[in-house]
Amino acid sequence: MAKRDPLSALLKLRGLEVATARRDLVARQAGAAAAAEREAVARSALDLELAAGGGEFADSLAAWLPMARAARERAVGEAALATQAVEAARSALAQQRARERAVEWLLDRRAQDARDKAMRAEQNALDEAAQRRGLRAL
Repeated sequence: MAKRDPLSALLKLRGLEVATARRDLVARQAGAAAAAEREAVARSALDLELAAGGGEFADSLAAWLPMARAARERAVGEAALATQAVEAARSALAQQRARERAVEWLLDRRAQDARDKAMRAEQNALDEAAQRRGLRAL
């Protein structure tokens, strides 16, 4: 039965974690874009109404204005939170990628160690064969 390699399994796991972190980052970026759009819409609506001045609808504007400002502030807050979530997701992706690279490094190091061991064994065999030939020549 073939021996299972724990580092290869760990590398696969790390790859899945990186993929999950990437998907999370993309989702957070989409959420941030949507929040920024809602913020822009809220700001625009407020600016348009204030620019119109209200005129004969001044009483309606006065009643609407606090709700519009609250909606704008809520949108600003949501956009700020979404931006923070994007940065957190970006950081999580960087951490997952670093963990993946660490396992890759371990695998590379193990492979290099195996190559070095094989080369030493080959050199030892050559040295031993040369020594035997030298002894026969005497």
